This record gives sequence, structure tokens and C-alpha cells, in this order.
Amino acid sequence: MCGRYTVFTEDEDSLMTKFLKQAGFKEPVGDIFPTDPAPIITAYDGKIRAKYAFWGFPSPSGDSKPVINSRSETAVGKRFFREALYQRRCVIPATGFYEWSRESKLKYFFKCTDDDIMYMAGAYNDYGPVKKFVIFTRGADDDMADVHNRMPVLLTSGTVREYLTQLDYFERAFILAPPRLYRSLAE
Repeated sequence: MCGRYTVFTEDEDSLMTKFLKQAGFKEPVGDIFPTDPAPIITAYDGKIRAKYAFWGFPSPSGDSKPVINSRSETAVGKRFFREALYQRRCVIPATGFYEWSRESKLKYFFKCTDDDIMYMAGAYNDYGPVKKFVIFTRGADDDMADVHNRMPVLLTSGTVREYLTQLDYFERAFILAPPRLYRSLAE
């Protein structure tokens, strides 16, 4: 689930442009694939900032395929994610994500109906000088269930700060109803 998403804006005054510039991106990014650099939003000393990070933790088994997602229902119980979840939560801003129907193999693009920016819950780790992140997933809601059984944990713009700064908030964020999604067939 969630193997590709988008970060794009043409509006120089948009919040997404602010995130991109703060994270060090000079141009609109477009499609984000696993291992690509992307902006993440973090909190440090109460300040919310965008940073530059790469999508995917190195595999704990040592194979070359990175770990890009983690099931929110089991993340706290897995040593591989636990410390990052408690100490280095992040939010991944996106304009939408893609998912492929398991039955028809059609590609769909999902975006939030009420906001230009989608806020996906995640966590990051430092690997030397490089930051890497994962996206937390949950069971699909009604907007998505007929395409795929998993979806990103989505936050609203009003819950980003709580997710990043309140230690126990992630447990609530993982079960709150996500923002409504609009979908379209993608090329």
C-alpha cells in the first residue's frame, strides 16, 4: 500500500511550496517513488519545520528492498519502528497518492476532497547524516476499500501539530476517521 505519491504545486504562494523550499527543494517535485528524496514535517523544541529525507528505512533483513510502510496497528510492538514512533514522528505532505486495484490492475489517484495538501503520518530515523522515513498505514475506509485493503494514516491540517508533539496522540491518530478522499483513474 502506498508505493507512490505526489508532491506538486504550481502556486508560488502555496503551503506546499513553503514546505518544499524549507526542506531545500528548488523545483516542484512530482511523483515520489521509494528511496526518492521528499519533504517531511517534523517538530523540534516545539517548532514545526520541513526537512529533506529519503523514503524508506533500510531493510532489517539486509536485502536491497527498503521498508516504505508500516502497519499502524502493529508498529508500536515492533522494535524496528518503536523508537522512531515514540521519538521521531513526522508528517509527509503530499498532493495525493496512487493505488492499483488488485483485481483490475487499474491505477487510481487519490486526493483529499477538502484540502490541497494530504498529511500522511510517518516516522523517521537518522542513518548517519541521512534521514529516512516510513509511512504508517491502516485498514482502508469506504472511499478506498474497493480498490485496496490498506491506505495511509491521514491527518487533517488541524491535527498535524498534535501528532508531532503529543506523545500519546499517535494512538488516536491511527484510529480517527481519515479525511474524505476523491479518486480518479490515473494514466
